[in-house]
Amino acid sequence: MLDEKDQRILKALQQDANTPVQRLAQKLGIPRSTVQHRISRMRETGIIQRTVAIPNYEKIGLPVTAFILLTYNPTNNVSQQDVARAIARLENVAEVHVVAGQWDLILKARGASLQEIGELVVNKLRQIPGVGQTVTCGCFFTHKEEP
Repeated sequence: MLDEKDQRILKALQQDANTPVQRLAQKLGIPRSTVQHRISRMRETGIIQRTVAIPNYEKIGLPVTAFILLTYNPTNNVSQQDVARAIARLENVAEVHVVAGQWDLILKARGASLQEIGELVVNKLRQIPGVGQTVTCGCFFTHKEEP
């Protein structure tokens, strides 16, 4: 369980994990040694799993985001989890979620164009055993996105 200080530290790190501990401590009004100890503890306990670089997708040539809804078609003894793992290995697939409701999986994909995402769906995704119906939703705007 995170206390109020841990939550403040974690939130600040989520905004910019490159912030030096000394500057983070000053910003939060918490002693540097306390901040360092709490960050170390959060890493050791798995609360902080890893630190990643979040690119500007437009600048690296992947400005288009799409969400792909799909149904699981149980064939050839392929489990839904196997399908999700196979999809997760596809290039430009950013997220894979097994969900409840009308759809069985929701994916987030990125590409240079909607056509490129269409090629991903038609030429790769739909070739995976166990993938049933798909619906692709292109994203117009993103107002909030967290890593």
